[in-house]
Amino acid sequence: MSLQVSEAIIWQETAEGVSLYHTETGDFLSLNGTGAQIWALVASDGEREPVAAQLSLLYGGHNELLRRQIQAEVDAFITTMVESGLLAEQS
Repeated sequence: MSLQVSEAIIWQETAEGVSLYHTETGDFLSLNGTGAQIWALVASDGEREPVAAQLSLLYGGHNELLRRQIQAEVDAFITTMVESGLLAEQS
């Protein structure tokens, strides 16, 4: 499934992470370093599985259990962003 930043979102990378503004709700959100890294990868790659795989390899290395845990957490983060209307997912 393809991911893209919702058209209602204006975002900017900052020294602390990523700042998001939802133009329809007026909500602001700040993502920490890890969330910002996931966000930037989604914005540039647009695919859920490659983003999770890349981060799990980066942080989990050769530890398969840790890699699976990281993939699950990245997937949960992306799901939350989709459910919040910050990211749009298309099949």
